[in-house]
Amino acid sequence: MALTADFLRATANPAASHSATSFPTPLPFLAFPNYKPIFKRLACRNDSKLKCSFGYAPTVAYPRPSEIQWKKELCNSVQLIGIVATPVQINQLSSGKVVAWSRIAVRKSASDTSWINLTFWDELAHIAYQHVEKGQQIYISGRLISDSVENDDGKQQTFYKVVVQQLNFIGKNFSSPVALYDGSSNSVASGRKFDNSAANNKGSIEELWQAFFANPVDWWDNRKNKKNPKYPDFKHKDTGEALWVEGRNNPPWVKSQLEILDSRMETFYNHSDSRPFDFLNGGGDGHSTF
Repeated sequence: MALTADFLRATANPAASHSATSFPTPLPFLAFPNYKPIFKRLACRNDSKLKCSFGYAPTVAYPRPSEIQWKKELCNSVQLIGIVATPVQINQLSSGKVVAWSRIAVRKSASDTSWINLTFWDELAHIAYQHVEKGQQIYISGRLISDSVENDDGKQQTFYKVVVQQLNFIGKNFSSPVALYDGSSNSVASGRKFDNSAANNKGSIEELWQAFFANPVDWWDNRKNKKNPKYPDFKHKDTGEALWVEGRNNPPWVKSQLEILDSRMETFYNHSDSRPFDFLNGGGDGHSTF
């Protein structure tokens, strides 16, 4: 009890406590040079919902986004520009509805191309079948949907496609970096001039062939309709880079790989069902899925 009384007196008057009860001198706080506390201000507000943020103190009140009516056609809507990779096919169902389908190649980078399945219905199906051709550049907008199928192993596999609601052609203008093919003149109209400086560089030629086999859809194939034998067999749609099958600096494996590619491309174009086809690997789901 006496200890408790002394403790209370020491708390009230520390100077007088040394005569009654001696307490050890407390250790001073350790001081570290260049020490800065890593505390951040936590700002919270409560207006029907508690929202907190670190270090964010808005000075301007931004308006709330407006509301729109729910519409089915707005769900998962997408817009794409790509090159038509397969001829449009069409079929009339027993219900009387008409469906058409195709596939476009959407180029994401110089070495990355995605294949997107397209479906057209009724009037738009007729329009696509009558006017859209392989190799054309088109703009489409529509709804992204998924199809699930069972593969040979009994596992469900999901593929994505766009149900097209709007279809337009990309205008042929020379300001576009995308080359446009003119089959009548066997030429390529491009916003950039063809640079043949790499033709004498064996290493560059090999790299070009590797880029070609990685993404053949990015190149025009002129082998069957060349009016001038000196015209390149393959020409890149964007850069104008050219390749010749009989080029003197070609790697030795070019012709054998072309035979394999041509065989698989033929199978790809004759592929009548809706399953994506990887023409580089001879089938499967490969990179040609969405």
